[in-house]
Amino acid sequence: MTDSGHRQRFGAALLAFLLGAAALAPAVPAAAAGAQIAASEERVQAAYLHKFLNYADWPPGAFPQPDTPYVIGVAGDDAVADELARIAAGRSVNNRGVIVKRLLPGDTVNDLHMLYVGRNERARLGQWLRQAKGRPILTVSAADGALDLGSIINFRTVDDRVRFEVSVDMAEQSGLRLNSRLFSVATNVVKGKS
Repeated sequence: MTDSGHRQRFGAALLAFLLGAAALAPAVPAAAAGAQIAASEERVQAAYLHKFLNYADWPPGAFPQPDTPYVIGVAGDDAVADELARIAAGRSVNNRGVIVKRLLPGDTVNDLHMLYVGRNERARLGQWLRQAKGRPILTVSAADGALDLGSIINFRTVDDRVRFEVSVDMAEQSGLRLNSRLFSVATNVVKGKS
């Protein structure tokens, strides 16, 4: 038998094994399926947060040294903080490392380049955003109406997929310039309301 024939037989055997394993796997209860969806949402949000660093320009004064790392503060979502730290470990963005800090109520946003306020901090979202207002901090949230409260980027779930909306005005007020490629994938781009 030729190498091609062996590869085809191996591929068919592997496919049969995987299909058989899937058929034998226990059914996932609805509650567990909901937890898996939430976990997937958190992974996607963390990946987006890391990618957003590539689509924003901070003013020169935001980084005291050429190799000053990005500092991302995460309030109200430990799962996103964990996943973001995992993604950022050992990687750099624009020749800068990435540090993830968990924020608790009462913490300050000093020295942050990005602030993510998760759903568990919805009640304090306005407080977090007021602290960041006028500073070169890319604010990202996950709450209905967050752009009206001053967030720059807000996650939304549309058709069971994580999407986001962007406020150009809030970015400009924070001294940040967003890349137009970010707008092409946003579900909503708000400009001219301020």
